[in-house]
Amino acid sequence: MNNLFVNFSCHSYLKFKSMKKLLIIMVVMLFTVQMTKAQDNKIVDFSVTLESNHLWRGLIITDMPTLSLQTTFFLNSERTWTAGFWGGQALSRDSDGTHYKEIDYFIQYANEFVSFGLWDLFNTRGADSPDIWNYDEKTTGHTIDFRSSFFFGESFPLRLEIDAILYGSGDMDVNGDQKYSMYTEVSYPLYNQEGIVVNGFVAAGYALNSDVNKNGNKSLYAEDSFNIVNVGLKLSKTVKIGTWSLPVNVMTMWNPATKFSRIQVAINLF
Repeated sequence: MNNLFVNFSCHSYLKFKSMKKLLIIMVVMLFTVQMTKAQDNKIVDFSVTLESNHLWRGLIITDMPTLSLQTTFFLNSERTWTAGFWGGQALSRDSDGTHYKEIDYFIQYANEFVSFGLWDLFNTRGADSPDIWNYDEKTTGHTIDFRSSFFFGESFPLRLEIDAILYGSGDMDVNGDQKYSMYTEVSYPLYNQEGIVVNGFVAAGYALNSDVNKNGNKSLYAEDSFNIVNVGLKLSKTVKIGTWSLPVNVMTMWNPATKFSRIQVAINLF
């Protein structure tokens, strides 16, 4: 198994200097073809969200209030194929003096039951001289993230999320080998009445490159090869202010591996 992931290493077949050009060409081609087909349909939308802090897969990205924007292009009339950009920025600096800023690119497929996506994450918090065009495997600030989710239907409304870090200097061991950190989350609706939905969730973080773990290196999410890294409750409701309806989420989470907890309020402004 160890040799499988070493041989599967992005170093051997993902040459990111050329991959950068390939991704740009691919997205441009998809936009050109699909927008031509969908001239009579809505082809683009955006949303803006205000968060009390930014949490991601059991990690504290910033404790400062954050404003995020997602721009989505619909690539087919069914809107199952999408591509776009997600960006977030803290409204002030963290206590360590760093300032959270991030821009991501994505392309994904989603229907009622499954979704698959490829994301390029670029978080510049703490970076001395971030270079958005640098895809060198040893120095890049980019992280290539594969995401998937599976919904089991209304009769058993469990949702399973499986995500994998495929590339990025932030997910390498001391020898420069990719860890292939994984995040797997299970969520289930516990309550849905009077306009309030309560979802419970539990997630594990681990690394597929087991040699790395034997050497005592952690995955992206935890110190050990396998750990529960995200447990909590998420409450959702729509708050009406005059004629304005605001979707609001309130989350309480615990990370047993790192022994911290946070609450978060997120408001989808439009």
